Amino acid sequence: MHFLYLILAYLVGSIPTGVWYSRFKHHIDVRELGSGNSGATNVGRNFGFKAALFVTLVDIFKGMLVVMLAKHLFPNEPYLIMGTAIAAVLGHAYPIYANFKGGKVVATSFGVAAGFSLPIAFFGALFLFLLIYLTSTISLSAMSSFTATALYIYFTQDDIYGYGFLLIAVFLMYRHRPNVHRLLQGTESRISFGLRNPKK
Repeated sequence: MHFLYLILAYLVGSIPTGVWYSRFKHHIDVRELGSGNSGATNVGRNFGFKAALFVTLVDIFKGMLVVMLAKHLFPNEPYLIMGTAIAAVLGHAYPIYANFKGGKVVATSFGVAAGFSLPIAFFGALFLFLLIYLTSTISLSAMSSFTATALYIYFTQDDIYGYGFLLIAVFLMYRHRPNVHRLLQGTESRISFGLRNPKK
């Protein structure tokens, strides 16, 4: 039962929202555009703010859903709850439905954090938006805010959750390797607060 639930969490996390949206709505795989990523940032840069918001919300929800269900079904099994969070994040990064080429796990990471503790995730998201406003750099803001969220969990929650969310934070940074390189080179893309018009 536990193993099957972890598989379910991976399969739900694997839902490639950006890929399916771009194929259905614009008849192209978003991974063929821009950064080649399937996440909300690349979706937004190519198809507009509403598209990015839709992809973000679905990616958050899928992570939040499986962790909330795990807490309900297995309330006294923190290892399974944390394993569920990790499985969903891995599914988003390596989706079985999209040739194992997924996103950089930001929205789904915040989603599993929301499933674990909505208040913690809420303040982590506020910090994310503040950093985006101050730096206009999504990658740096995402890595910094989720690492801060994971550190808060580490210092305030049981060890399994602390270590688990720190592991997710490290994985999130691993998925942002090209961004880290560009940040160090001073060539990372910045956003304005008016995304481009959607492509036809």
